[in-house]
Amino acid sequence: MGLASSISPVHTTTTTIKMLLPLKPLVAALALTGNVVVQAAPLFDSVTAFLTHLTTNPPNAAQHLDLKTPSSDPTGLNTISTLSSSTQSILQKNQAYLLIINATPFTLRRTGGHSYQMPVWDNSFPDIVQPGQSVRVKIEAKTHKDDGAEMRYVVDELGGKEVEFQYRGRDGPVLQVEWKSLAAVNNPVGSVRKLKWHQGNNVPFVWAAAPSSSSSSTKFDPARELMASPGLPTAGWMKQGYERMHCLKLREISLPGTHNSGMSLLTGGTPLVKARPESVQCHSSQMTVGKQLEAGARWFDVRPVIAGGKWATGHYTFFDGIKLPAGLDKIPGLGDLAKEIGKLGGGDKEKVLEGWQGGNGQLIADIVREVNEFTEKNPGELVVINLSHGLNTDTFSRNPKAHLSQQEWDNLMTQLLAVKNRATHITQPNIDLTYLRLSDLLPPSNNGDASRRASAVLLVVDDITSDNNQRVDLSKFANQGFFFRGQLAIFDSYADTNNLNNMIADQLAKLQTHRTKADDAMFLLSWTLTQPPETTIIGSIVKYAQDANMALGEKLWAPGQMTGQRYPNVVSVDAFDGDGEVSGLVAAINWWLTGECPAL
Repeated sequence: MGLASSISPVHTTTTTIKMLLPLKPLVAALALTGNVVVQAAPLFDSVTAFLTHLTTNPPNAAQHLDLKTPSSDPTGLNTISTLSSSTQSILQKNQAYLLIINATPFTLRRTGGHSYQMPVWDNSFPDIVQPGQSVRVKIEAKTHKDDGAEMRYVVDELGGKEVEFQYRGRDGPVLQVEWKSLAAVNNPVGSVRKLKWHQGNNVPFVWAAAPSSSSSSTKFDPARELMASPGLPTAGWMKQGYERMHCLKLREISLPGTHNSGMSLLTGGTPLVKARPESVQCHSSQMTVGKQLEAGARWFDVRPVIAGGKWATGHYTFFDGIKLPAGLDKIPGLGDLAKEIGKLGGGDKEKVLEGWQGGNGQLIADIVREVNEFTEKNPGELVVINLSHGLNTDTFSRNPKAHLSQQEWDNLMTQLLAVKNRATHITQPNIDLTYLRLSDLLPPSNNGDASRRASAVLLVVDDITSDNNQRVDLSKFANQGFFFRGQLAIFDSYADTNNLNNMIADQLAKLQTHRTKADDAMFLLSWTLTQPPETTIIGSIVKYAQDANMALGEKLWAPGQMTGQRYPNVVSVDAFDGDGEVSGLVAAINWWLTGECPAL
């Protein structure tokens, strides 16, 4: 049977499963903890030992090596998906875990199914999926083209309407949902939605409806009110939910967010990063800020830099004399990188990383254009852009405390006046934005209909200047939609680790501590992994982030983690997907856990 857990404001239970599998010499062990299949990383006492290992055992392009994991911790970072295809075929067949999150007041009841050449299918599905429950269903096929299976569920409260989960090997592996007689928003009766296959890991399916729907199920219209992912209307999800969310304060709402939002592509940077762009790139190359907006993101971490006299986004780190021994040129694929490190200083036997290293992403002008295009096309959406970590890469040299000057910030904010739909209607000085209701944050549209709102963009400045290390002065831009970070009460503390399990434990513990009731200050769940300086030169942020994303749904929706009083207000990731997986989870939080407003 599937592993099940449920979330409700009043009662939770806990289930934990752990298994270890040996595999030598490639890895020391594999640890299966919940939905996360984690590869133990090699441990090294020194960078010299680390480089020696790389020279004799070169990793594949996506492999992560952890110098900080203590020997008492058997878990490392890599999931099975990071291994070579030949190794994967030895480890497993076509295997994944269907993660069903039922964020509705309705019960899913299994009515039957069929499978062909599926070692694991029939007995994995539970008889019942209760309201608020998450179920993890193991699926395994033999990798033949004629592998196939179906499993049907009905919703008795909705007249016995039916949905069916299907596996197809011919184009495979393919896991999909057919809406047999049940419909949802963007999922009409008879439609089929493919789920994104994640080998050896979670494949999420989320659906959500307001808790009050059960009391009026005869009036409930699934085609208009049942949200499901895939199929979530990500570009307009706030407009879709406005009628039930209009009275909620910002601190009572949950938003999908992106970390280093403008770094989906590399437009420039230091020679070291140009030789290894994946060390600073976040999100896949096609997921620009505009695409992130379309996929549902509403919170953006934008880090402005001056590069070649132009405004761009940036991702930079200051290296304070990180020493690396010779031998990088012997590592397959790192020859160009070794040459760039050799230019930074040190003798033949020792190389030193010093000063600022990093890269530039999207131009600010392009982000302004994309935001404008989105808000004009999609009224009724709230967009929060947090501006921080400002740098002038033309002048920062080796100064570890470099910041933009006040004049440079003024120049940037002048350019940002081109952002349309700025929240210029919010004029109260020093107001705490998190106490404003969604109906206050989104101005009325011009047609006089209370349910129709325009979009609004909050530009939040969170930095100090190089002039006097004081907060950036916004007085010249009063009532222009700019706000300082003190007006946005939010707890934001990342784990600062590249160990997946440690990050999960850190963030969930902070959620438990700092978000005890729905009226607490906002909480940003930083679901991100941080590379230590020693491995920055060979790591891939996107690969780290994809590993983390696979754990998000199961770990956050696990028993005891969230209630109607405790949930994250921002879920921030480094690899925002275009398939609605992160947005679908956040939609479930909003529909199932947050408050519900009276009808307009």
